[in-house]
Formats: sequence, structure tokens, C-alpha cells
Amino acid sequence: MSERLETTAGSASARLAVVIVGYGNADSIAECVRRARALDDVAEVVVVDHGTDGTADIAEAVGARVFRRPQNPGFGAGQNRGVRATTAPYVLLLNPDAVPVPAGIAAGLATIDADHGVAMVQGVIVNQGTGEPERSQGRELGPVHLYGRALGAKRLLALRPVRAVAARIGVLADHVDRVPDAPVPVASLAATAVIVRRDAFDSVGGFDESYFLYGEDLDLCHRLRAAGWTLLALPQRFALHVGGASASTAVARERTWWRGTMRFAALWWSPAAWNAALGAAVLQWCALVARRPSLAACAWWDLVWAPVRDRREVTRAGTRGVIAPRRAPESAPRRTPSSSAPTGDDADIRPARARAS
Repeated sequence: MSERLETTAGSASARLAVVIVGYGNADSIAECVRRARALDDVAEVVVVDHGTDGTADIAEAVGARVFRRPQNPGFGAGQNRGVRATTAPYVLLLNPDAVPVPAGIAAGLATIDADHGVAMVQGVIVNQGTGEPERSQGRELGPVHLYGRALGAKRLLALRPVRAVAARIGVLADHVDRVPDAPVPVASLAATAVIVRRDAFDSVGGFDESYFLYGEDLDLCHRLRAAGWTLLALPQRFALHVGGASASTAVARERTWWRGTMRFAALWWSPAAWNAALGAAVLQWCALVARRPSLAACAWWDLVWAPVRDRREVTRAGTRGVIAPRRAPESAPRRTPSSSAPTGDDADIRPARARAS
């Protein structure tokens, strides 16, 4: 390190715990833990390691409390385990490849502490590679977002005229305007560097552990809002994010993103929205198979068949959302996103957490 960080973790009056879920993050975990421990008002830093590359040993050596879970039950399960191990009234859920910004985290803690109706806050997440804000807050994803992703519409947002039009369309505006002028209520916050109120988190059962990676933060936000809590997006910079660390390839990341997001759609969307989501998933499947024909079977499972199974389970239960949340047992066997699906040659998918906008 080129600079000396003064550690404040461990104060008896500290109000903030930090939970980091890692997998294969031996190269970044030490810096992440050091930065987290140097934040103001931090009681402790907990690392839940789902891998076997030495991440846990490194984190422990620089002062984190460590839980080793090589069976890899998924991101939400890891976050739940970490939160249960802490007692502070607020918890910063931090990606292992994110560097927290002290001033932003302090502002977020002051904001959530001042309003007992606020469950979660997150500021601007800046991509370390591009220097641009990521889409880490805004509307809850819907069918329009899925079709945009399936058709590669994101590339069009690089064009100024397209961005100008998108900024005037409510459902697309948060893809362009990613920095609010002031604290603003939103429907969804990505769990990259988010501060959550423990009482709110516990009141809805934490993350639904039936998600492996992606979708679980959408689900948590949905349930918090349904319970009457407010989510706030803040203008302050919260973290620098490396991104792209959750999958070995872009194809693997797309499979995992769609599997998690389609499960969310299956649990919560109306019949019309669900049918639209299936159409978008089939389009995306066609695009993936065109790139990697060998993945046709396992991609169909991830994008279409497994979500359809989820939806049938919801339909049998008679109402949307009744399946969530679930909690995996501590002794659960090691999972991959397609553990019961046909095997493919692109299965190295890590729950280290990287948000693809």
C-alpha cells in the first residue's frame, strides 16, 4: 500500500458493521478489508469466504473476522451469515472488489440514522475502469429492461442523441442519469456497497437464499418496500468498483444474471410481465447459443426451463412471492448456478459479486 490507513474498527460505540462475501478474491481482499476497517464508526469487518484460494487467511491476517464456507451456498446466503454474526445497528454490505469512499459512507450512515423509516441507502458507485457511474439504483427491473439487455440496447446509450431520448423516458432514465441531485427514494439498490438497517433486514428475513447470484438484491428491495420501508439513493460517491469478477467469461455472467433475474420475475411479476420476460429470455438464449452452440442445453435450463419451474411453483402456491425468503442450511452441499442442469463448459461462476448494468 502506498498510504497508511488509520484503523478505527472495534470501538464499543461504533454503529456500523461491514460484511464482505468473497470467492477467489485473494488479490483484492486485503485492500478491501483495510479500507473497510479504516472507515469511521466501524465495529467490525466480517468476511465470509466461499472459496479455497486463501482469501479467508489473508482477510484474517489483516484484521477481519472470517467464516469459511467452501460449499459455496451463494451470495445472499453468505451475506445472511455475515449479518447474523454482527450486532451493530447498521451493516455495510460490501463487494470484495469495491473500495469504499469514507466521506460517502459517513454521509450514508448519517442519512439512514436520521430517518427510522429508511431501510437501505447507497450512493454513487463508480466503475474503476471507466470512471463512470454504474447503474446501482433506480427503478425495479421490468420487461423493458430485459428486452433491452437481450437486444444489446446498452451499446446505443453511448450515442448522445439516444441518451437524450432515454433520459426523457421514465423507465429508462436511470440508465442515463445515475447521479441524483439529492437523496431520492428509489425502488431498487444494487448490493455493491449498500448500508442496511439491521431491524429492517431482519424484519423481512434477510436475503432469499434460493438465489445463487443476481436477483437476490432485487428481491430484498421488493420485500422491504412491500413492508413499508424506504430505500434512498444518495448523490455522494460511495465506492469504486472493479466489476466483472463474478464470472469467468461474459457468457457465464449472462447465464447467471438471467437465471437470477428470471427467478425474481417468476416470483413477483404479473402474468403479462412474466410472459414478456419469457420472450426476452428466449431472445437472449438465441444470442448465447449463436456464440456458444455447446451451451444450448444448459443455457436453456438457466434462462427458460428453471424459471418456468419456479413460476409453476408460485402458481401452485396461489400467490406471487410466497416462496421467499428461503435460508440454506449451514451444511448445504457446494452449489453452482446450474447444479441440477445439464453440464456445460462454462460453469466457473463466482459469487464474488459484480454488477452488470
